[in-house]
Amino acid sequence: MRTKSLLLPLAVAAAGATSPAFADFNGGDLILRVGAAYMETDDSVFSESTVIDVPDPDDPDVLIPVRIGDSLNLDSDTTWFVNGTYFVADHWAVELYHMNGAKLDADYNTYAVSDDFDFFSSDSLGNFETNVTSFFVDWYPVCVESWVQPYVGLGVNYTDIKQDFLRPVFVQDVVNANGAVVDRVDRGLINFGSSWGWTAQVGIDIEFGRNANWLFNASAMYVDADPEIEVGVDNVVLSNGIVVDSIRYKDKLEYDSWIFNLGVGYKFSF
Repeated sequence: MRTKSLLLPLAVAAAGATSPAFADFNGGDLILRVGAAYMETDDSVFSESTVIDVPDPDDPDVLIPVRIGDSLNLDSDTTWFVNGTYFVADHWAVELYHMNGAKLDADYNTYAVSDDFDFFSSDSLGNFETNVTSFFVDWYPVCVESWVQPYVGLGVNYTDIKQDFLRPVFVQDVVNANGAVVDRVDRGLINFGSSWGWTAQVGIDIEFGRNANWLFNASAMYVDADPEIEVGVDNVVLSNGIVVDSIRYKDKLEYDSWIFNLGVGYKFSF
């Protein structure tokens, strides 16, 4: 698992951080970092189902119970991050972190199932650009003279999914009597919100050499987020002629994510 593969070297470095060294991490120091961030969300961030009654096309007076379900799956992406850490005292720092524009490919799945038929559809929605901004309080447990500085942090995050417009949930082809596609019709819309949540991290700073101000940084962050999702589907015609209409969901996404960061930084001492 990626989490274990990153945390293990961090723990090893922490164990060796008490060896003799030549640089200081003191109160009043400022570290600016930039680098690559890999964001990995849960496999399925949304899943919902409900049962509705629809008219039987062979007998409009008869209603057929149909279970309608929807789910949204997001992929992972690598983007960039920038952050600043200010040591308010020896061993303690505050950090402002921003990960910009992770483009997570999204697949929307929907199904309709009854005793007599089943219908499944899966469509790509392109990608949803996600920004994460976090504020941490960090603790650096080893002596300030060490040039290897592991740390842990706890804080709050703001997760925002960029939305310029409502997106089609899926597109249905309209065919003529010859089987040729003559039109494409949007069937439903999907929209997202933003959210505040908690976040935690473990990381390490390693200076490049004796009394160096340049350093290497690695960290793993867990982000708790639950932005709102709105899904609407209208007038979906199934292969047997049954029409499913007016499906509405408004719920929270399970947008909990891991973010893995690798970067370089520069320490200013005042």
